[in-house]
Amino acid sequence: MTQQPELSSSLPEDTDTHSWLSNPLDWPHIDRMILLASLVLICPVALGGWLIGVAWVAPDWVNRPVVYALLTLFGCHILLLGSFLLAAHYRRRKHSHWSRMESVIIFSYALVCLTSSWLTGTQFTAGLLLLLLGVNIASPLASIHKLKRAYGLVYIGLAIFIVMYLSGNFSHAPLFSRPPYQADGSPVMFWFVFESVLAITLLVILYIGLIVTERWSNREDLYREMSTVDGLTRLTNRRYFIERGESEFNRTQRTPTAQLSCIMLDIDHFKLINDTHGHDAGDAVLVKISEIMMDNARQYDEVGRYGGEEFAILLPATPLENAYKVAERLRTRIAAAEIQCNGQTLNVTASFGVACYPYNDIQDMNGLLKAADTALYAAKHGGRNQVVTAREQQLAASG
Repeated sequence: MTQQPELSSSLPEDTDTHSWLSNPLDWPHIDRMILLASLVLICPVALGGWLIGVAWVAPDWVNRPVVYALLTLFGCHILLLGSFLLAAHYRRRKHSHWSRMESVIIFSYALVCLTSSWLTGTQFTAGLLLLLLGVNIASPLASIHKLKRAYGLVYIGLAIFIVMYLSGNFSHAPLFSRPPYQADGSPVMFWFVFESVLAITLLVILYIGLIVTERWSNREDLYREMSTVDGLTRLTNRRYFIERGESEFNRTQRTPTAQLSCIMLDIDHFKLINDTHGHDAGDAVLVKISEIMMDNARQYDEVGRYGGEEFAILLPATPLENAYKVAERLRTRIAAAEIQCNGQTLNVTASFGVACYPYNDIQDMNGLLKAADTALYAAKHGGRNQVVTAREQQLAASG
C-alpha cells in the first residue's frame, strides 16, 4: 500500500480571514490543531507550576528525582507543543492541513497523562479523567482513528500499571517521600493546593470540551436537517420523502387490510408567476402552499417538496376515497388563498393526482409515486385546478 501524501492545500484565504471567535469546526485543519495544542498545554503548565511550588515550599515531602523527572517530562511536552505551535503559525500561511501535528498532540498527551498519573499516584482518578476530557475535546477537532489508536495504547499502559502495582515491587506514589496527610487525616496545605489546582484545571478543560462538543452537536443537527428538510418551504425534501414512503409501504404490505395513499400536486402556471411577478413572488407562493398543506395534514402524514413547484403527501392508513377528499379540500383552499408579495395579491391554483395501494400493479413505493404522477399529468392536461385519481385516469385511458 502506498503512503498517501500529506494534504497541503494552498488556502491562505481560509486560514487568514476566518474569525478566531467563530465555530472551530469550520476552521481549516491546521487552525483546529493550533487550538487543540493550546488547550493541551493547559495541563503541563498548570501541573508543572504546582510541582515547582511544592518543591520550593515543602521540599521534604517529595522525592526530588521524581520531581525532576516530572518537570523534565512537562518541560519537554511544553517545548514540543510550543515548537509545533510556532511552526504552525508560519505553515498556515501556505497550507491548511498538518497531519503530523495532529499525531504529535494526541499521542504525546496520552503518554504524558499516563506517566505523570503513575508518578503522582493518581493513575486511577485524575489521570483517567484528564485522558477522558482530552478525548472529549479532541474528538470533534481531530481524527477519530488516531484517537482510537491512542486509546488503545492507554489501555495497554493501564494494564501495565495494574501489574506493576499488584506486584508490590513498585511504589504507588513515588513523588511523595511521605503521605501528604496529617495525623488526623487532613491533607497538608501543599496537597490541598494541588487538589485545588487540579480541580480548576479539569474544570477549565471540561468547560472548553463542553463548548466544542455542543457546537459539534449543533452542527450535526444542522447537517441532519439540511439533508432532510427543504430550506425554503421547511417541508421534507425528495430524498427523505421517498425514504419515509418506502418504510410506510413496507409496513402497509405486512398488514393485509392496510391502505397507503399518495397525493401529488403541481402549481398551475408557476413559470408564468415567476416570469410576471419575479422569483420573490414564486417563493412566496411555494411557502404559502406549503403552509396550507401542513395545516391540513395529520401528525403522521408526510408532506414533502418533490421538486420545483411539485409537492407530494403521503397518507398512511388512508383509502383512495378519503385521500381524494383531502386533495379536494386542499385544492379549494389553495384556490381561495390570497398571497401577498411586494404589495401585490396573488391567486393561484393547483392540480392533483391521487393513487392508493393496493391498486392494480403497484408493487412498491416507486410504483405508487408513478401512479399518482400519472394521475397528476391527466389533471394538468384535463384543464388544471382539479383532482384526478389513478383509478379515474386508468378508466379514461381504457375507455
